[in-house]
Amino acid sequence: PSLKIEPGAKAIAEHVSTLVRDGDTIQIGAGAVSEAIVGLGAFKDRQDLGLHTERCSRGMVSLVRDGSITGRRKNFYPEKAVAGSFASSLEEVTYAAHNPLFHAAPIEWVNDPRTIASNDNMAAINSALSVDLTGQITAEAIDHRVYSGTGGQTCYAIGALLSRGGRFISVLPSATSNGKLSRIVAMFNPGTAVTVPRNFADYVVTEHGIARLMGKTLRQRVGELIAVAHPDFRPELRAAARKLWGIE
Repeated sequence: PSLKIEPGAKAIAEHVSTLVRDGDTIQIGAGAVSEAIVGLGAFKDRQDLGLHTERCSRGMVSLVRDGSITGRRKNFYPEKAVAGSFASSLEEVTYAAHNPLFHAAPIEWVNDPRTIASNDNMAAINSALSVDLTGQITAEAIDHRVYSGTGGQTCYAIGALLSRGGRFISVLPSATSNGKLSRIVAMFNPGTAVTVPRNFADYVVTEHGIARLMGKTLRQRVGELIAVAHPDFRPELRAAARKLWGIE
């Protein structure tokens, strides 16, 4: 079945494209938005990309086939698209099977942060369910309700930030699909699992832009994240920031 395209995914893909450079090694995590950006052109104008990913999802094999992913600039397993599993179409999996351009390896090795960091310019792109104004990221749960497992997201956050020139990019729509709830929140409620601690938060991308969090103060993070929140929820987020931390 084709992927359901979340509202704002095209704009998110356009923002992500500005964060990915020729020669980067990319990882795409599971998730409706992160997987959709592949087919929405986030990498269409990039050359000599590398691939090192836990899950080779729909569209990524096509990037190898059309020459966007060559691995020529990788310094670890050069000219190999490395993956721990394949969740692609039958056509793509058939193309990748026994193809010397691909290297399938055990997940425990592929997701080891030391392995991930072995490639320079690692751009790890992962879906988030919600981000709070301090930069904490959850990809697993809202409150006590669990939606997904941890997967390799924490590993890729660490590995990408240890990579020379690496970036960790979190993508999410600014609001739920019905528009009733903001996915940028003031603080997580008790029981919400934190997938990526705030100290590892780097870029957060919504359809409204890019928040750069690494090395920022709390005041700066609040400003960056409110700027990419849905406009309908910005006033209440500003009010919460004033109440919680005295931030105007």
